[in-house]
Amino acid sequence: MTEFHYSRYIEELKNLFFSMRGISVDIATFDHLYNGIDSMVIFDTRGNWKLIFIKRGLGNTLEIPVERGYKFTIDGNANYKKFKEYFQIGGAKGEFSLNEFVSLFKSIIPERYVLDDEKRVNILKYDRIDCESEGIYPIRTINWEEVHAKNPKLDPTKYHRTAKNLEKTKQLYPNIYRATKDMDMTIVYGRSVEIRTEDIKNGVW
Repeated sequence: MTEFHYSRYIEELKNLFFSMRGISVDIATFDHLYNGIDSMVIFDTRGNWKLIFIKRGLGNTLEIPVERGYKFTIDGNANYKKFKEYFQIGGAKGEFSLNEFVSLFKSIIPERYVLDDEKRVNILKYDRIDCESEGIYPIRTINWEEVHAKNPKLDPTKYHRTAKNLEKTKQLYPNIYRATKDMDMTIVYGRSVEIRTEDIKNGVW
């Protein structure tokens, strides 16, 4: 039996990617509703590009590869079965059109990506990025150059910003990332806004 294969170019993903690149992020999120299935969609362009559909309230997930050329791709009978099960699509002939699904999907992809706190929460639900750093709100900073200068006995190979902390900052606050990426500075995150949050967002360390 011939294996199922579907691939379709989605220009709206290209537009979204260029908008993401304009603010230096690699992960975007937006809402999706189809056949009564309410999902959060993650567009992850790190490594092998993919779309992750996550059912709200249930957590079920569906991964769709985005192949080179911004192509929404379902490859193989097993993957098509997972797609139909996720969206509760019946099997009767003529009941469902994948082209119609993709056309509807294209219509809800944001052309311009704008980060806000809801999107930051959704990104961390998908990938916590830095398990040692809770929350989405910057609450204080640690300048490790100053720490080491004040404490010369500290091991110079320890106590520095971690790669995960920098990656989290890149995905949640690209403006802070651009300003601090060449500095040995940790952004400490909390679950709620604190007195220094707005200062840090505005580049006051």
